[in-house]
Amino acid sequence: MKISWLGHSCFILQSSAGIKVLTDPFDEEVGYPLPNVEADIVLVSHDHHDHNNAKIVKGHPLVIKRPGTHEAFGMNIKGVKTYHDENEGKLRGTNTIFCFSLDNVRVCHLGDLGHILGADEIKAIGPVDLLLIPVGAIYTLDAIAAQEVVMQIRPHVAVPMHYYTTALRFKLDPVDKFLQGCSFDGPQDSLELKGEAPAETGTRIVLLSIISPDNLSQTSSSMNPDRDQANR
Repeated sequence: MKISWLGHSCFILQSSAGIKVLTDPFDEEVGYPLPNVEADIVLVSHDHHDHNNAKIVKGHPLVIKRPGTHEAFGMNIKGVKTYHDENEGKLRGTNTIFCFSLDNVRVCHLGDLGHILGADEIKAIGPVDLLLIPVGAIYTLDAIAAQEVVMQIRPHVAVPMHYYTTALRFKLDPVDKFLQGCSFDGPQDSLELKGEAPAETGTRIVLLSIISPDNLSQTSSSMNPDRDQANR
């Protein structure tokens, strides 16, 4: 499985079979180049403009925007209801965490999580190989809370997202606060993972560079009879 970061909370994940999953596509107000890519599945954690611009995604993707269990392309995708703030959504509404496996890599995208996880939420998430976690504060977890959530989930790899860069048009904390005192790999253009458990213990933190849609491979998603509309 290969994962690349398009900015903010938007990632494109591609399996060895060519299945493409896009998370939280944003609109032109955010500041990054629009995620002008093709995908089979689009996951939207909540209905805010910097996460829900599914209409620009090429192809005919299945868009998933709610908690619960969803099946597509042979994948089981679980949406776990959480909140965008520390007051059970009273300030900014609900948030859906998405968990799924791609090439036997267990992925968890936390969306705009705004609070420390409870025991039931941790249980619902289950084991995680790759954790995509917001760290920019103000609207989501801050650096300290994000570090605590990493310890709660204990993924093999954690990739920070939703933090300030010079391209962003609104205020967030920079990623440096989350990385302070931690060893990490990167920044690197992409990350490739396999399903086997790593030999080392603990969580590896990987910082990804923003990759322009023009630099992504525009190869076909290789649709075949096993991945047609009937499987959605």
